[in-house]
Amino acid sequence: MIKKICISGPAASGKTYCLNYLEGQIQDLTVLSESSRKVAEIYPELPTENINKFREKICEFQRQRETAAENLIGDGIMICDRGVFDNLAFLLLQDKNQFHKEFTILLNAYKNKLIKPYDYIFYFDVDLLDDITPLLSKSLSDPLRKATINVNNYAKHVIEFRNAFIEVTSYFKNIKVIPVVAKPDEEGFNLRNTLVKDYILANTYPAVRKADKTQDKLRYIFRGQNL
Repeated sequence: MIKKICISGPAASGKTYCLNYLEGQIQDLTVLSESSRKVAEIYPELPTENINKFREKICEFQRQRETAAENLIGDGIMICDRGVFDNLAFLLLQDKNQFHKEFTILLNAYKNKLIKPYDYIFYFDVDLLDDITPLLSKSLSDPLRKATINVNNYAKHVIEFRNAFIEVTSYFKNIKVIPVVAKPDEEGFNLRNTLVKDYILANTYPAVRKADKTQDKLRYIFRGQNL
């Protein structure tokens, strides 16, 4: 049976960076890349000309990709770079009417078992106590991010997205969210990547869990509680 995981969080929080690392560390791993970038490739005009339509396309595309991938993979691990709840969180911040529409579609999909729930979600939060780092500044210069979020007030984006994500996931039952905070620099991201990899392996393969002496530490770091 497939184990389905999602990495969520605000823009530029190191999600794709982590997935690139995990692809070289975990066998039988399928990575579902971020749908917003795929949609932007198909409809390059939408991010700047019609952000609401862009979000609608992302929601539809995400559901379809996850369902197709689940059917194709069968066994193994699938990790999504952002997921259905990220899309709803953005809509909650940007368009309440469209949010209610997409929320109803997703809720019905879950009820009718048209889409498999995530076994757990890593929520990548960002420690901004030391302000914007060079790594973060470079990441925020990405054209798609400039078109879809307020990169000039990144701290506000982090807080607002976190709150929206908490609200969205609270509407669904049995959502296991694992919050992980990291400093937005190479050292902080690399440490988080290693901990995420260890947690996935230990909770997927029993032999790894039994042999891994760091599990007590990981259980303390990753309590699996809701945000």
